[in-house]
Amino acid sequence: MTNDERRVAVVTGAGQGLGRALAHELAAAGHTVYGCSPRAEGDAGGLRMIACDITDEAQVQALWDRVTSDAGRVDWWINNAGLALTGRPLAQMEGSAFARMVKVNLLGTMTACRVAIAGMAAQGSGAVWNMLGAGWDGQPVPGMNGYATTKAALTFLTRALAMEAEGQPYQVGGLSPGLVMTEGFFREHARVPQAERAAREAVVNLIGDHPETLAQWIREALEAGHPNGAILSWLTPEKIAARQAEQPPRDILSAYR
Repeated sequence: MTNDERRVAVVTGAGQGLGRALAHELAAAGHTVYGCSPRAEGDAGGLRMIACDITDEAQVQALWDRVTSDAGRVDWWINNAGLALTGRPLAQMEGSAFARMVKVNLLGTMTACRVAIAGMAAQGSGAVWNMLGAGWDGQPVPGMNGYATTKAALTFLTRALAMEAEGQPYQVGGLSPGLVMTEGFFREHARVPQAERAAREAVVNLIGDHPETLAQWIREALEAGHPNGAILSWLTPEKIAARQAEQPPRDILSAYR
């Protein structure tokens, strides 16, 4: 990779799961990567980790300022940080849990978008990518409708910000990675009643993917470049159909047992 091809990236929620895999994937490819999570700090494998709570605007601004002070600019800001509390109908979810999801997934991402967009407008370049998820397409998802509500709102936010970005020197887009085998997924999966486990696992085996698989897809998508307003989806209907036809049946969960 030449110097002209290297990018400076910020990945929120890089302490675990897809965020961690993506940050390491980008760093391994030669990009300069800063990851953030509420408690992590330090360097690991070419990745610079900075403590930042995305729901606190002062901390997000401090993150932007530190990265631009160190690296001179931010080319890709990837809003990956999120919280998925699932396995229950929305009406049975504790109010405090739902409020926490909204605060992290929606308000936190909105805050990060505001800071990153202001910085990119000032520097004259850059792209903000929001990580979407179940519900991003407006379809209800049984057992995940609290989480899906926040992701449906993020789709609207992404499209609205992309509209505002027309004619500006920065871009806004969305990434829908599908179901990722992360620590958060297995935490919530453990809550599923035993009587429902087999049916749920059949679906997971069909649509789930390893964090590393999706990290590579996202890196390649970012490197390829896309127009303002692009929303990229990994789990297409064609991909699902091909997986349904696999023999023997796909069994991603076997890698985690």
